[in-house]
Amino acid sequence: MKPRRRLRLQVTFAALREAGDWRPLPGCPGRWVLPGPRAVSPADLVGQGVPVRVHEVPGARDPVHVAVVPGGGLISYARADGRFVHTLNDDEGLRRKLEQLGVPCEPAP
Repeated sequence: MKPRRRLRLQVTFAALREAGDWRPLPGCPGRWVLPGPRAVSPADLVGQGVPVRVHEVPGARDPVHVAVVPGGGLISYARADGRFVHTLNDDEGLRRKLEQLGVPCEPAP
């Protein structure tokens, strides 16, 4: 009997976009929001294989969680009640928003 192979799927912007009920952010091309604060963490959305970096920045009232994936990334804001507001960003939207927040944009793994 052959040993089982583990299949590792790569999380991408397109896969995240397809998997959620993302709504466009008005006036923010390349950015979408998952409606309503959610108890789901950024790590729950992107999986264990994608690093999530946390930043405290003056431009945001809540801690900013960033996960970069091929094609873009996730920027999530951690509310004090433990819920998150998740935004999905294509490459340009991610770069633009991180620059606005003063957070370095690291390339996707």
